[in-house]
Amino acid sequence: MELILIGFMGSGKTTVSRLLGEILNTPVTDLDVKIVRRAGMPIADIFAQNGEPYFRQLEHDTLADILKSDQGILATGGGTPMRPDNLAMLKDTPTPVVLLKASATETLRRIGGDSGRPLAQSLDEKGIADMQAQRQVNYNACADLTIKTDGLSPAAIAEEIISFLNLPVSAS
Repeated sequence: MELILIGFMGSGKTTVSRLLGEILNTPVTDLDVKIVRRAGMPIADIFAQNGEPYFRQLEHDTLADILKSDQGILATGGGTPMRPDNLAMLKDTPTPVVLLKASATETLRRIGGDSGRPLAQSLDEKGIADMQAQRQVNYNACADLTIKTDGLSPAAIAEEIISFLNLPVSAS
């Protein structure tokens, strides 16, 4: 891996990872996409049929496999660093970990009504802020760089990451 993106749901991990993949001409892996493929069903169905503990174990196993074998950029799920063994893997990896952080107001604007996000279904702005606060310690524990994404375009975020990591940009 060359880069790992973490952050709360709706922070821009998927969008920014795809843009960085294009700019840097490197493969992008989305942890949630890999989990869906492995389970053979959408995340909402995994939660509904098997519960969050089952999902978190699947997430852990998938993350471990990716960190061992995949190259390029990894976009994690919002709750990935909350499990202690995932947090340890993210802290211990030599790969730079970048935290994308959006305010509760911006997060609600981005994810409001998204039926594919089981944990967001019943959250209002205060619920989002509370969940973000609960996760912040773990996010901070493994982040090498934090970018506040409110008001920034995906291109500006990508530029900041490239500058921080001093990565060569592909000529293609």
